[in-house]
Amino acid sequence: MEYFDLYNEEGHPLGKVASRHQPLGNQEYFLVVHVWIENDKQEFLIQKRAKKNDPIPHQWAITSGIPNSKETPLDAAIRETKEELGVTLDKKQLKKRARIVSNHNQYNTITHVYHTAEAIDLDRLCIDKNEVMDTQYADLDAILTMVENKDFWDYRSLLGDSKYFDMLKEDD
Repeated sequence: MEYFDLYNEEGHPLGKVASRHQPLGNQEYFLVVHVWIENDKQEFLIQKRAKKNDPIPHQWAITSGIPNSKETPLDAAIRETKEELGVTLDKKQLKKRARIVSNHNQYNTITHVYHTAEAIDLDRLCIDKNEVMDTQYADLDAILTMVENKDFWDYRSLLGDSKYFDMLKEDD
């Protein structure tokens, strides 16, 4: 069973842990990480999710996950990328793009969004078939079309941040 730490809205630890699917209190939040990997063609490495218990199963998304108890968001971003894709990213290359606080009743999150520029050959990936069905590269326009077609997670509505995808247009 996975356990994660709980935080208040400002991101301060509450000294409590919870397990996945455990209802949270009104002022209890857990951390989430998103990892956007961009190649030299301005395309992002995306993955088709395999887990039936994902918020939106079998859709395209980016590497993401929940930090384990006592794990920093940056360390979780590195771990999730290694677990899901078999790729070890360099911490120094990961740039934090955003911190998004979302209130969804018993699904309150603080999402840390990371970006890195690294051309990873899809043939080098060692994907975890329990988590990932497929991978590909797509540019932002293609991703936004996939969002509109409900083929890609709409992080704008999931996180309540209408400008979520705009951060991907920023230069590091």
